Amino acid sequence: MINYWIAGIYPRNAKLIESTRLYDKTLKEQFKKEKSRLLKIQSDNKLDFISDPLIDWDDNLRPFTNSLRGIERGPLTRYYENNTFYRQPIIKSKIGTSGNILKNSICFDLFNKKSKVKIDILDPFTFYDLSANEFYKSEEEAVNAFAGIIKKELISIKNNVKLIQFNAPSLARVVERDRLNMVKKAIENIVRGIDTKTCLNLWGSDISNTFEEFQEFPTDIIGIDFTSTRVDRFDKIKMKKGLACGLIDAKNTKMEKSADVIRELRNIKNVFNPESISITSSWDFEFIPESFADRKLQIMKQIKEKSKMMKL
Repeated sequence: MINYWIAGIYPRNAKLIESTRLYDKTLKEQFKKEKSRLLKIQSDNKLDFISDPLIDWDDNLRPFTNSLRGIERGPLTRYYENNTFYRQPIIKSKIGTSGNILKNSICFDLFNKKSKVKIDILDPFTFYDLSANEFYKSEEEAVNAFAGIIKKELISIKNNVKLIQFNAPSLARVVERDRLNMVKKAIENIVRGIDTKTCLNLWGSDISNTFEEFQEFPTDIIGIDFTSTRVDRFDKIKMKKGLACGLIDAKNTKMEKSADVIRELRNIKNVFNPESISITSSWDFEFIPESFADRKLQIMKQIKEKSKMMKL
């Protein structure tokens, strides 16, 4: 069986964008209403895991930048090479959390009781890499501090979710074996005792040369962005875990053809032979207008229906 889900921040509609700019007094209510609609869209398009669209998060770090002890809000900074920005966290002292940031920032009250809930959070290395460190003496010390924050946050919500996805665009760029081992140990500390299915989602980079190292990471699923990593760069292998395939290009308004995606999925299955397989978006959909993101969800539904008919 193939599972389907999307990841990260969904684009805001035109009304929300304008309301945000004007600091509309009803903005909180508007976000809640729009989140309910977007959760229904995910369900209507037959996604197997449903996630908060995070439209009230100004960026992937903002709830933490605003709430972590030891952090100050820094300047708006370009988010990788994308035409979006985030408020950079500046680490001024030992970081700490109440453990309620995710609990208070995700719309658990809006999910249907039958929904299999997925949450998105950055991995500890990406948190560190996107921050300005003015306190910790080493990269390893800072990464482990973020790992401790993430674990405390996940413990408070683990009973409410079926899949935890660590989105790891900075980690996907790392090639040094010792740094990868350092992050692997940090993630081992996070997932130990969590007892929830996990996915390490490697956005935005070609990981064909480091894939074997990532296979050793302690998550149930590895996510590969197949808009950045070509399947023909891999020799035929036997995966030790599940594979989430970023085959829906979240940064391009060009619509995928279901037949092309299914053909590529066949190639991926033949090369990786994973324990399980999923189709996901390649990154956050926030980089494209909402109407195009909505259409891509409809395409995912078409792919799901056709792949079932073909018994893929």
